[in-house]
Amino acid sequence: MSRRRHAHADEVKDDDVDLNPLIDVITMLIIFFILGGKLTQDVRTEQITVPPTKTASKLEVPKDWELVIINVFGNTQTPKGTPETHIRVGPRNYTSTGIDNYEAYVGLRRMLDRVYDNAEKYADPKGTGMMLPKVTLEIRADADTQYRVVQEIQQLVADSIDPAPTPPQEPMTAKKITDVKQAKPFVSINFTSRKPAHKDD
Repeated sequence: MSRRRHAHADEVKDDDVDLNPLIDVITMLIIFFILGGKLTQDVRTEQITVPPTKTASKLEVPKDWELVIINVFGNTQTPKGTPETHIRVGPRNYTSTGIDNYEAYVGLRRMLDRVYDNAEKYADPKGTGMMLPKVTLEIRADADTQYRVVQEIQQLVADSIDPAPTPPQEPMTAKKITDVKQAKPFVSINFTSRKPAHKDD
């Protein structure tokens, strides 16, 4: 009986744990996650196409053209947790608060319609039959502005979506234009960016 105990004790002593395979597996997992994370970031960067921005450059506008500056202060979270969109054109400030609220877009489109009606126009050189205004729009968005907001303003400026259609059509859907002469698009557009703290024109 004493021999059996002694033999069992020797077996436990000789049974050492080999940590080399565990270290190899952990190293391979670390390398896998580092490479996988880098590839995911590269793919995400390629999928998002942000409009070109110009900073610290003077915008050149033809002599007989009008310049309209649209300041966008994005879609940020308020202390209450509701998103807000602020669009300012000169002294006018258009604000949307909450999800699916497009008051700022409605106000901006109405203002653009007035600018279009008062502007001198020229025939579209591409032969579409549309009359284009001699107006350059400069859209200034701060760094906190969501890309979705800039994209929606692009569509609004091109007069391709309707922010306040007649029911039952949903807001911010494609605009139905039966006659090209009804369209009021702006085609001369410049994008600039600035730091979130810069709220002035």
